[in-house]
Amino acid sequence: MTDSADQTPLVLLHGLGQAPMAWEDVVVPLYPTRRLLTPWVPGLKPTEKKPVPVADAAAKLDTDLMLEGLEQVDLCGVSYGAVVATRLAADFPGRVRRLVLIGGQVKPPRGLMTLQAGMLKLMPASRLADSSVSKERLMQTLEVVRQIDLTDALPRITAPTLVLVGAKDRPNQPAARALAAGIAGAELREVPGAGHQVNVEQPKELVEILREFLDDAGE
Repeated sequence: MTDSADQTPLVLLHGLGQAPMAWEDVVVPLYPTRRLLTPWVPGLKPTEKKPVPVADAAAKLDTDLMLEGLEQVDLCGVSYGAVVATRLAADFPGRVRRLVLIGGQVKPPRGLMTLQAGMLKLMPASRLADSSVSKERLMQTLEVVRQIDLTDALPRITAPTLVLVGAKDRPNQPAARALAAGIAGAELREVPGAGHQVNVEQPKELVEILREFLDDAGE
């Protein structure tokens, strides 16, 4: 078994409507081999009073990692967490050794955002219980997402990057292709049987993908 002290710490960023516990089925099998962090994504923590712009969320996470004494990490984000991870890797390239983006975005299409807002409005409050965030707060964060344009950030990413998208996540497949095309040397892979929330829907498959990509000796 690989000594966890020899492995770069892995930071996992949850998505909109999720909480850090959404990574539970990924963390458990990876825990023996590396240090793992599953922080609240800034702007999504239940105690926060208002949404946080993506650039500010990335800066806050970078500061938190620095305070943890982590000079460099592997970074993986899903959905909105992938958006924040993209911005962090672009703005603080020295902090990220390897980057995994799941169901991320570059510049969200207006139609997709309208669809997501409509689905959120119809969603029962009980479905949001795990995230501990109100529907109103999530609607506010969707408005933050609507304003995102990471086109100019992508060329600044220097970390080896793996872009993942669920095979069933058709609305976000164009964004996955755009991410892979915009980040130098990025690899694009579909996750069989998964929709948007790959960390919840196909955690075993994701664990194997992460092990293969993060533990690859070739730098």
